[in-house]
Amino acid sequence: MKSQSILIGAIAAIATLGSSFSAQADSRKAYCQYFPNSSQTAKVSMPCIFSMRQGAITVKWEDGVGDSFKPIPERPFVYTDERGGLVYQQWGEKDMNGVRARILKMENGAIYIWGS
Repeated sequence: MKSQSILIGAIAAIATLGSSFSAQADSRKAYCQYFPNSSQTAKVSMPCIFSMRQGAITVKWEDGVGDSFKPIPERPFVYTDERGGLVYQQWGEKDMNGVRARILKMENGAIYIWGS
């Protein structure tokens, strides 16, 4: 009986820790760039905050501009933006440090996010 109480206490402690870490893990500092279609040069480059909650993605640029993307049920890695346009999530090539950018491809361009 005593070992069962210890086991229940340990499970409760782990569950509490897990829930506190997950709340912190859905927003993080990142670096974002916006590339218009057919451009090799970023039009906008700056730090940003990347958030993912319940499948929805939010990018808050350092200048205060925000982009929100809602997932489309049963279509993995496909979202809609605020205007209802389709957005496709992809991963870029690894850079020399082995890091890949998350890429959100939209009708008029793409947002590259490092550190997401």
